[in-house]
Amino acid sequence: MKTLIHKTGYTFQLADSIGEFVADWDSIQPSSLLLSSEYLLAIERYAPANVSFKYVLVKDLYGLAAAFYFQLLPFNAAERLKISGNHQDSLSSCLYRHVKKLIASQVDFQTLVCGNLLATGPYAFKCRSSCDVLDIQQMLDQLLKAMFDEPELIHRASVCLLKELPFESSFQSSKDLPLSFMHPFRVQPSMVVHLRPNWTTLAHYMEDLQSKYRLRLRKAMDASAPLHHVELDLEKIRAHEESIYEFYKRTADQSDFNLVNLNPRYFSGLKSMLGNKFRLFGFFNHDELVAFYTFLYDGSDLVGHFLGTSAAVNGQYQLYLNMLIQFIQHGIAGRYQRVLLARTAIEIKSSVGAVPEEMVCYIAHRNRIYNRWVPNLLEFLKPQKHFTLRSPFKEA
Repeated sequence: MKTLIHKTGYTFQLADSIGEFVADWDSIQPSSLLLSSEYLLAIERYAPANVSFKYVLVKDLYGLAAAFYFQLLPFNAAERLKISGNHQDSLSSCLYRHVKKLIASQVDFQTLVCGNLLATGPYAFKCRSSCDVLDIQQMLDQLLKAMFDEPELIHRASVCLLKELPFESSFQSSKDLPLSFMHPFRVQPSMVVHLRPNWTTLAHYMEDLQSKYRLRLRKAMDASAPLHHVELDLEKIRAHEESIYEFYKRTADQSDFNLVNLNPRYFSGLKSMLGNKFRLFGFFNHDELVAFYTFLYDGSDLVGHFLGTSAAVNGQYQLYLNMLIQFIQHGIAGRYQRVLLARTAIEIKSSVGAVPEEMVCYIAHRNRIYNRWVPNLLEFLKPQKHFTLRSPFKEA
């Protein structure tokens, strides 16, 4: 059902399903596959538990100006944050962790997310070419205020999270500019492999590595040599769906912070709706699936998506490192410019040549008084993760 909200200079058209305005949504170009109606409809049909959606078209005096994508879900910090320690921690560290868990248990609210929790990157909005960053700030400022004024439209969500903008194209933060009520904060960087034009085969990529990194990759490839590496079509994905989901869930549960769990039929659903724009490969030990990885084709980018491994054999076959190698090999073979490897496992990703792209998120509470305390709470609860970046390529 569509809802119209009029604000100074803008009209906002809201819907609960992308199917209500596919043509208008897709008319805003250029656009990422991850902001296309076909991909968003796939997520909608195979949604994570307790996640619903809101789609917004923005019109101004010149016509259709922008589209914003929202996901709505409950958030409990105690359930979603992995607050752990070990028996060697000092008394003060144990006390700090206990207080952190206690406070986290009280952080429980409905959340409006502008962006996609199933992907890392700027997949919150798209706009016509004449709009600049400040125009988007103004639109989003007016839109969020309108939504906060009519909370029933957003399931009475009390917190809004905007995820993730590359630092160089992030919003300007100032009390005199739109969105001044939202608090910016940094998250772990997205890891990106920039593919060089002279790499036409994996061997060319390997030649540009320093010897110790090249040797490490060769050892990893030798370790996985007994396994069969094959692509799974829709029928095979469905046949192995239980194992695929089990491996995905194991990997996701190891993350320090995980907001959603995928629908168990997400992978077959995405394949059935996107076809060859979405690909899933598996490593098999004889007839047994032991690992999988997925990616999406998005213009000049190969976008690494979800992956997972069996706990029993991951180390034996160095599966994670082999999957990173495969991402790069697919990127080179397809003549892509970048391979996007998302967040987490930053050190090992940098060891294959990925470099960090700084990302900025924004957050605000609907209650102005509570909103003043958001930065302090965020700083207290966010996971502390330290990593070392590697530089595997030979010096030019």
